[in-house]
Amino acid sequence: MTTFYVVRHGETEANKSGILQGHLDVPLSETGRRQAKAVAEALSRVRLDAVYSSDLSRARETAEAIMMGRTCRLILDRRLRELDMGGISGLTLEESRAKYPEFHARLAHDPYGVRRPGGGESRLDLRDRMSRALDDIYERHKDARIGIVSHGGAINALLNIVSPDGTWPSLVVANCSVTVLERDDTGWRTVKINDCDHLRAFGDDLDFPPDPSGGR
Repeated sequence: MTTFYVVRHGETEANKSGILQGHLDVPLSETGRRQAKAVAEALSRVRLDAVYSSDLSRARETAEAIMMGRTCRLILDRRLRELDMGGISGLTLEESRAKYPEFHARLAHDPYGVRRPGGGESRLDLRDRMSRALDDIYERHKDARIGIVSHGGAINALLNIVSPDGTWPSLVVANCSVTVLERDDTGWRTVKINDCDHLRAFGDDLDFPPDPSGGR
């Protein structure tokens, strides 16, 4: 059995401002750094055999906090990046709707298959990318404990992959939440989703509105 400890990166200033980040390389905010320390402390009692992270700064900084005091490897993997938002990267949702009304009309009818304008991805593209990454990681680390640091939309795609009925979750994945999944050769099992108990001491508002376009 391989156990995956899946962590969303800490907060960024773009998160606070409602900006669609996608592949934009945005660092953690001060709150995000505190969240990263909190999740690192929460996971410090777990022996991890490797930690994989998106190479974007907000995920990498979170992963580096988790790596403190560990001797295992930190491996950066571009396939763990957020949904590529293409031409709407850097916009708010309202700005995106004003600039690309036809895209948003198509998105309302096909929320998973429509690609973002300007060379971006669809949620199905993201799911396929995440599936390939997790398959490779699993094959390398049978019977291990693996940390995965990624992004909200990417973790939602992962939850679609492990869903027994193939449904997409409506969950808003909180910054520095922990989702625990198990896998063996018979398939996936869900242990815990979006655990935020280690963040309660902040008193931060973790229940921000969902992003219908997919990627922060």
